[in-house]
Formats: sequence, C-alpha cells, structure tokens
Amino acid sequence: MAWSRIVRVALRMTFLTAAIGALAATPLFVRGQTAPKDGKAPPPAAAPATKPSTKPAQSAKPAKDPYDGGVPGYDGLRKHRMSDAELGRLRMLEIQSGAYREAKAAANSQALVGPPLSDREKVQHVLNRLSFGARPGEVEKILESGTTEQWKAWVQQQLNPDKIDDGELDQYLASRFPWTKMTVAQLYEKYPVPKPNAQMVEGPTWDVLRRELPESVVIRAARSHRQFKEVMCEFWRNHFCVDNSPVEPRPRTWAAANYEETVIRPHAFGKFKNMLLASAQHPAMLDFLDNRLSRANNWNENYAREVMELHTLGADRGYGNQDVLELSKVLTGWNYDKNYQFAFRADWHQPGYKYVLNTKIPAGYEGGEQALYLLATHRNTAEFIATKLCRYLVNDNPPPALVAKVAQEFLRTEGDLSKVYAKILLSPEFLERANYRAKFKTPFEFTVGALRATDAKIDDARETCQTLKRMGEDLYFCPDPTGYYDTAEAWMDSGVLTSRWDYALHLMRGRVKGVRPDSAVVGKYKAMKGDERFVAMVRDFIGDDIGDRTRQSLKEAGDANDVPRMIGVLMGSPSFQQQ
Repeated sequence: MAWSRIVRVALRMTFLTAAIGALAATPLFVRGQTAPKDGKAPPPAAAPATKPSTKPAQSAKPAKDPYDGGVPGYDGLRKHRMSDAELGRLRMLEIQSGAYREAKAAANSQALVGPPLSDREKVQHVLNRLSFGARPGEVEKILESGTTEQWKAWVQQQLNPDKIDDGELDQYLASRFPWTKMTVAQLYEKYPVPKPNAQMVEGPTWDVLRRELPESVVIRAARSHRQFKEVMCEFWRNHFCVDNSPVEPRPRTWAAANYEETVIRPHAFGKFKNMLLASAQHPAMLDFLDNRLSRANNWNENYAREVMELHTLGADRGYGNQDVLELSKVLTGWNYDKNYQFAFRADWHQPGYKYVLNTKIPAGYEGGEQALYLLATHRNTAEFIATKLCRYLVNDNPPPALVAKVAQEFLRTEGDLSKVYAKILLSPEFLERANYRAKFKTPFEFTVGALRATDAKIDDARETCQTLKRMGEDLYFCPDPTGYYDTAEAWMDSGVLTSRWDYALHLMRGRVKGVRPDSAVVGKYKAMKGDERFVAMVRDFIGDDIGDRTRQSLKEAGDANDVPRMIGVLMGSPSFQQQ
C-alpha cells in the first residue's frame, strides 16, 4: 500500500537524520504525506522508532568541536533551529539516498520539499545554471538591481542574447581569432597543411586552427556577458557533436572551426529544425558521420541512424532498422563540393519514393528536407529534447511533469528554442529546493567557473585546454557522436577532485600559463581578518556551507594568512563542484 511505503521512506529519513545529527540538537522526522483522491485526510501514521542516540547530552555551552574550523563564534550547522541552508542540505541527502525518489514513486504521495529558496539563493541558482558561475560581486549587483524578482529580470535579459552588449569581446575575438569570420574554403587557404620536406610555411597552419578552436570556446565562455548563450552553445555543441581529434582527416579541422560559427552559435536561440538542417548540410557533419560517402545502391547508414538516435527521436523511440535504411536512401547525394559548400549530387541519389516513419518521402533534394522536417517536429523528438534540456538545466533526474510541459511547448512552437528555454527557466519546478545545487559540474563548467570566480585575465588558454584534456573533456575531440555527458555519473571518478584541486591551486599560485587571476580578488580578502574573511569567502565562492575537511584546510591556510591558497581550497572543494 502507498501508506506503508511512505512509512518505510520515513524510517529511512529518520536514520539519515541521525547520521547527520550535527544538523540539529533534537531528532528530526521527515515523513511523506498522502493525498487521497477523495480529498479526505489520511489516518495518522504511527511515529517511527528512532535510533537511540549514543551522544552525551550537551551542556548549555557546547564543548569545542575539532571541526568548527577554528573560527571564533562560528557554530556552522550546530544550531537548535534549522536554517534554510541546513534544510537544503538535508534535502540533498534525501535525494542522494534515494528517499526522495521512492517517496515520489509512491501512489498519491507528496514529499516535503523544504522551504522556498531565499532571494539570494534564487540569484545564485540562476547564475549557476544560466552561466558558468558568478564573477566577483555579480550576485550582489543583481540583488541590488531594485526589482522585486531580481533573478527573473536577469533570466529574461539572458533569454535575448542579441540585445546584450558584448562588443568588447567580439572585437577581441576578431583580432585574436580572425578565422571566426572565414568560410571553410578561406580557412583551407589561410591555414594550409605544410608539404613534406618543404621549407617552413610563413604564417599559421592547419594545426594552429585545430589548437585555437578549443581556446576560443574557453575564452568566450569565461568572458562573455551573454552567459546563457554560451551555456546553451555548450549543450548543442555536444548534442550535434563532431570530432576534430588528431586521428581524423585534416579537412575536418577547417570544417569544425566553421561549424561552431555557422551551425551552433547562430541557431542556439532559433528554431531547432533550422539547426538540424544546418548540421546535416555542413561538411563537418557530412564527413564525421560519413554521409558524404552515401550514394545510390551503396548507401551509408551512419548519419541516418545517429540523426534519429542522438539528434531527434532518441534511442529506440518509434523507429526501426527499416526506417534507418530508408532515411539513408533519402539522404544519398548529400555532399559538399571542392569549396566545402553543401552540394546535392543528383547522380548519387537513390531514385524513387521512400517511406520513413510510415510517411511517403519523394525522391530528390526536397525529400531530404522533408524527412528532416518530419524528424524535427515529431512528438518523440519534442520529448527527447525536452528531457535532455531539463536534465541539463534543472536536474539529472528532471521532474516528469516539467518535461511534459516543455515537450508540449516544443511542439506548439515548432521547436522555437528561446521559448522552450523560457518554459523551463520560468517554471515553478526550476526553483524547487530539490534542484538547488543538485548538479555536478563537468570539467568544462568547473574550469570556466574558476576563471570567472577569480575574474581571471586570459591571454593564452592552451594550458587550460590541456588541463581539460587531462580531466577527460577535450573540447572538439570527442570521438563518440553522443558528445560529452552532462550528468554527475559521467564525471564522478576517483581522481576527479584531485585534478580539479590541482588546477585551482595552480591557478591561484600563478602557475597556469597565460592566465592571471585578478589581484583585486586576493586583495579584497587580504584586507579582512578572522570571522569576516571566512564568512565572506565561503559566501562569495560557495554560497552555502562547506564540509569539515574543507573547513579545516581553509583554517590552516587562513592561519598562515595565505589568501591565494584559501581561494584554491574553496574552488577545489566538493562544494564548489555543485551547481
């Protein structure tokens, strides 16, 4: 029965509470509550048995705790009345233990979800999800904007990136990376492959372009005022993934650089169907998934399979092998010419009608467009994209009700992405406490977040890109067409925190070549002492509480008045990895 299941969940929550007894001085019971269909109140449940406490009774003045961080007057979580932050951490334990999931699964049940986010938490939440992290003073700037719902005004601004002035960055990029404005043919000419045994080529070569593409991605993500656009470009860069790794043909290097500028960035806030078509026709994708090799009576199924499984419908969702075969025939002849422009080769095209998803598709180029439009506007595509977006922006296990609403908006607007994003970000579910600090940063999100948190000046991002490679997220070098995953499960390995800790400490010691944290960030905290410095640093870099080990390491660095190390400790801590 539903009620007995809720009681089991309540027992589980009781033991969780005992395990984190430092959260409160008295026992805390968290119970799911049922809401029967007839509207009548359920019978009261028997109080769950509590685990006997083995802790000695506390006196009015508690004894010194070895993990209080050594900060006079700082009690951390040791309060009789739980704060919003404490309840939030308890919520995280519920989620991690599986109790929240079990309670939600119980028929007619409704789990307690904790208090609403405070104004500051709302701002921190949107900056964690719609940007790669706050820059110094950004949270306070938004809070002091004078509006009643400060977070919402900032979200609505970010939903219109073209109206945000980013002229300074645009000018820098045009000077630093002139290739961003070139066609593939121009890239081929300006960044040639040196001939064997030839004298040194004057000017940049193709390997410079291969190296600079990831660097440009990092610099944009760190410096742009259009933060949500950068966040969504990262999403679509992985969704429509192309590999530019050294083992791939050199023409992909020229094509990949142009792919970022003509497929991903212009369409990230447009219609999904247009981005799908642009991707399908670009030489980078035509080459990566082999559709340029597909011809009549010798069709290649790679792209047809991946466009259904990864780009639109989702794996095993309403299509079969026959649909893949038919779509591969539809797209025969889709190729590119010697100037790397899309070209339809009629002499390579499979003649005759084809049937995709029980729909008759005519022969010729128009048939290919019709088939892609069919996929782009299909209900299964709407559900698949909605699920991925909600997982990316809300929670690794997104609320099904929210996914359904977002999928409906996708269908209603024919994939108008700006409206789909707004449906997620302005929903009540987005600000639920269960989703606050519930995601784990990818290596890219962590690294760029550290650069932004320290307001670092980036003259050369090569070493940072090498660090991302060591962390397992080598930009544009993902051989799997799935792209890099954005869930915690993909990045929670034994060495993940070690590599992040190293980067954070090296960054603050000035040991990351080409990157310099703003001296004003360090200077701000050097001017503080004791409690004031501790509280300010935790608030600015974490926005929530920190673990005992982090607190102890922070205390040791503080005792030595080593502010750079204090900042490195916080950025390398588990708490900084949450978003």
